Order: sequence, then C-alpha cells, then structure tokens
Amino acid sequence: MRRKVLVSLGALVAVAAVAGFCWAGDYHYNQNLVCMDCHTMHFSQQHGYNADGSGNFAVPGGAGPHEFLLRNDVNDLCLSCHDGKTFAPDVFEANTNNYVRQGGALNEAGGSADYPEASGHTLGSTATAPGSSPVWSNAVGLECTDCHSGHGRTSTGVAAPGGYRNLFRETTGFASVTYSRLDVDGSNNLANWVFEDASSGVTANHYGQDHVTFNEPDATASRYADFCKSCHTNFHGAVGGAEIGGTGVPAVDFVRHPSAGVNIGAAGGGHSSLAQLVSEGANQVQCLSPTGVRAGSYTAANTDLTPSCMSCHKGHGNKNAFGLVYVVGTGTLTEEGDNGTDMRNTCRACHRQGGAATSPW
Repeated sequence: MRRKVLVSLGALVAVAAVAGFCWAGDYHYNQNLVCMDCHTMHFSQQHGYNADGSGNFAVPGGAGPHEFLLRNDVNDLCLSCHDGKTFAPDVFEANTNNYVRQGGALNEAGGSADYPEASGHTLGSTATAPGSSPVWSNAVGLECTDCHSGHGRTSTGVAAPGGYRNLFRETTGFASVTYSRLDVDGSNNLANWVFEDASSGVTANHYGQDHVTFNEPDATASRYADFCKSCHTNFHGAVGGAEIGGTGVPAVDFVRHPSAGVNIGAAGGGHSSLAQLVSEGANQVQCLSPTGVRAGSYTAANTDLTPSCMSCHKGHGNKNAFGLVYVVGTGTLTEEGDNGTDMRNTCRACHRQGGAATSPW
C-alpha cells in the first residue's frame, strides 16, 4: 500500500491558492513549476525557505532519500496532491471533486474492492502492458510518470508548455496531444486535438467530461491513440495496416477495432450507426470530431464522427473491467457510464445489429 506524504496545512492552503489561478494541466511548467514543491536537496528539511525559517513546505516522506531528490516515491508524491484534494484533480479511486472525470480513476495493486486491478491502470503493477511490442513493463511498478511529465515537456529534452494533461512518453517520434481553451484562443481551435471549455472561469471542472471536446485535425489519425500506442502498440495503427486490417470504406476484415480513420456509419450492413449517439438519450460516448462537436451534442448531421480510445475506455480506469464505459444513453452520467450494465452497452453505443440497447442478446 502506498504511503502518504505529510504536508503541512499551510502548504495545502498555499498550493490551493496557486491552483486557483492556474489552467488545468499547466501547473507543472513555467512560472508554476516550483522546484521545492516536489524536490528537497538533502532529505532533511525541517523548516521553510525564509531567512527566519518560516514558509510552507512538505515534509519528506517514505524511506528516502529518493531518486532525483524527490520528496517521496513518485506515486506517493503525485498522490499527495492528486488524491482526496479539492485544489487539484483527484485521479485515484473515488473522486473528491464534483464532476465526472474524463480520465476516470487509477487503482493500485492490492487496492480497494470498488477499484480492483482489472478496472484500469494499476499503480505499482509490474504486469506487461497489453499489446506492447516490444514487450514493456515497469520493473519497479507502474508510475504516474510513465504517462505524464512532471515538468510538462512536449518532446524529449524540451522544457515547453505541456500537452493535454501533461501526457508524455520517452519514445522515438513522440508527438504531444495538443489542446486549446476558450479563454486563450477565443474559440475552439480545431488545429489542436483537445478543446477544454474554460468559459466559466478557471475552475477545476475543466477536467470534467462535459467540458472536453475531442477534435480531429487529421481525418486519418488520432493523436490520443498514438499516445496510447506508445505502450499498447498492437492495438493501434492505420486502417489497412498489420495492427488493424480492413480496407477503409466500406470497412471489412478488421482484425482489431480501429481507433482512427473510420467514421461511425461508414461500415455498411447495419454494422455501425449514429442511432444511439443521436436519438436514444442525452448521454453520448466521446468521439473525435473534425468540426468540434462535443459529446452530448451529436446529431444525425454529424456523419464525420470517429471513435477512438476514449470512446470505450476511461484513460485511468473506473469501476468496470478494462475501464469500459457502459452507456445506453439514459440515466445519470457517471464515470462508469449511465444505466448501462455490461460491455454489450459499450458496443451498442455505436453498433446496432445486436438489437435495441434494452433487449437481450
């Protein structure tokens, strides 16, 4: 089980004040990249940085000293702010904040019954990443920094504003998942892959699913899927390629589900349809849109919607196996879906040949 970092009440208040004027995803770079929030030189800090010893600081935790002069082990350090706090996104198990998280919830090895290891990304797991080629695992256990950059880098060796959620992988040819926000751009900048609606001011609910639009600047690709492919190699690729197969439109002979390049309704014979996404309820799964249409607003006119990883899964996970979302379109939207009860509902969000969402197979 992970160990908690002891943080003084003053430190929490200070961080909360800083978080009040930081953009979602932007805290870890430029003027908001505060070295001593995460690092301590000698693992022996007993007072603050003011000349009289005052000032807020987090007590170094765990059986340190730790690599890179960190105050604690990587996961424990990250979760000291990102678990159970309202001033930062709560990414671990149950959500302290009052919005439906786009990324869902991480779990941990030996964690709670509500968030078992099969339900998503498991901190501390040494298991092989499914579909990885070459085979990949973290020998010390999965860490937050396997997917996110603590410094917000967008490419190897470049200390620049972070991409969407500071997602980052040390891989050849890595490309950041770029994003835009209303208060910055003045509109949904469709040149970027993700749009976060910040029109209501700088608040934590920008991390909520209903504030996120997945754009599609390139009709043949998904930057989100490309990022996931850095671990789950065999699950993502071009239509017609070795990973996915198929011939495009009409799409036939797929060997794995496409994550880009094929629009809902493109496959003939009733294989896929906008029916549930449009007419069977207000809750809609997330898709890529080249015109910046957000889930919940899809209509029959949006024949260019493309499913990708986030259409079926929560990036971190949830209470369902594989982090799947079970959506029938009706009921209260949660991180697990809505009134859906099993993975058939995930499939039927787009595929109609199995009958109505309320009828059994």
